[in-house]
Amino acid sequence: VPTGSFAAVIGPNGAGKSTTIRTILGLLRPNGGSVFLFGQNAIKNGPSLRQKVGYLPSEIFYYDNLTAKELLIYSASFYKINKKVAEAKIKSLADRLQLDIDKKIDSLSFGNKKKVGVIQALIHSPDLIILDEPTSGLDPLMQQQFYDILLEENDRGASILLSSHNLPE
Repeated sequence: VPTGSFAAVIGPNGAGKSTTIRTILGLLRPNGGSVFLFGQNAIKNGPSLRQKVGYLPSEIFYYDNLTAKELLIYSASFYKINKKVAEAKIKSLADRLQLDIDKKIDSLSFGNKKKVGVIQALIHSPDLIILDEPTSGLDPLMQQQFYDILLEENDRGASILLSSHNLPE
């Protein structure tokens, strides 16, 4: 995916989209071949490269007893970003996605958990945003807001890789 571009991997369920993404991220080891991120071997340099990547998995599992805000602040602590900047970005994205971040994770619907994942993937303004089936669980109005946010991230210079089985996406 060239720098600053927007790309998609489209295919039916079971085609290997998620497996490919997990391999790119170093969550799975390839049986052969190579994976490069930012011109570097993604397996050998995985931890440092992942600092520049925002990832939204297709299936999200969280600590249910935390509030969304607690989880997102905890997630932000993994990156080299100012806490106040992170909190402002969390609030801004939560407002745009109409997400109540004071609710506990276990009380959120699937769609609202997906919104938490979107914020988590974007909180550190990554250079590469990888989204695996990102709109499942989002209603059409939220999907449009989500696409608007992605376009803004792309305008900022982020590269975006989106996977979907839905061709119109």
